Amino acid sequence: MKIFHLSDLHIGLKLVGRDLREDQEYILNQIVRIASEKLPDAVVIAGDIYDRAVPSAEAVEVFDHFISDLAKALPKAVIMLISGNHDSAPRVNCFRSLLAGQNLYTIGLPPQTQQEYIEKVVLYDSYGKVNFYLLPFVRPSMVKQVVGGKEDSHLSYNDALHQLIERERIDSNERNVFVSHQFYLSVGENADKIERMDSEIQTVGNIDEVYADMLEAFDYAALGHIHKPMRVGSEVFRYCGTPLACSVSEAGQQKGIVMVELKEKKTKPDISVLPLKPLREVKVVRGGLKEILKQSCNDYVAVTLTDNTEWDIDVQSRIQAA
Repeated sequence: MKIFHLSDLHIGLKLVGRDLREDQEYILNQIVRIASEKLPDAVVIAGDIYDRAVPSAEAVEVFDHFISDLAKALPKAVIMLISGNHDSAPRVNCFRSLLAGQNLYTIGLPPQTQQEYIEKVVLYDSYGKVNFYLLPFVRPSMVKQVVGGKEDSHLSYNDALHQLIERERIDSNERNVFVSHQFYLSVGENADKIERMDSEIQTVGNIDEVYADMLEAFDYAALGHIHKPMRVGSEVFRYCGTPLACSVSEAGQQKGIVMVELKEKKTKPDISVLPLKPLREVKVVRGGLKEILKQSCNDYVAVTLTDNTEWDIDVQSRIQAA
């Protein structure tokens, strides 16, 4: 079974006040084109569809066109997405049951009662079942009633996520894929040593960290939240990163789609990254004013002047015109 792993689209984002609609439409169209060539059986989007909980009408329009085009390009595929910490969970959850009948699973809320469990989508291939567990972004307060926390007790992010997984009856003889939007760490790893991007929301003291030992129950974990592509202690537990640079701190990163090909149980999946090329790069340049003015381009550029030129509106205008 072939899976496309995406996350952190952040549709509606502005880069230092610059509207990125054209850039985002360009990269989303590129994803659709690649999907039409590779023909994945499933596409998962691991949260942060929008940049804001209440997206603009323009952002909703961009996402609507993307999903519509993706569904047309992949009429036999299943598309699954979860809400991230930037999204409004109730908005993503809207029409959840109706859309599931169209092979589009939009999961905005985690289990809310003792009778509810993590949304599970079951697909089949020549090797049998593949179970997709779709868990949107979880704050401990959202699941206290589910995992049994008392009103006056402290429930950490780590405890909340571990207890949610412990409630599930995960069959270790079947292939299981986890889709989640949280800050996962290898056990014993220091959260302060993880490189975070300027565009990410970070909690004080990294109180949202979750130990990744809970991922061991799965054959692949499609993670969202971290904007830089990275692994969490294993080749099969991955953040795919943003498809488009969302901040200057992401300058120079190669963005892409993580393509996962699941084979039979107990066989390592084939994992590759399909590169995405943006309409405009995000670059950081450093040098004297004369040197900078010679470097003309159409990309987004952050400039650090190293000479004694006084920074004023005229200098800024000259650089922007270069």
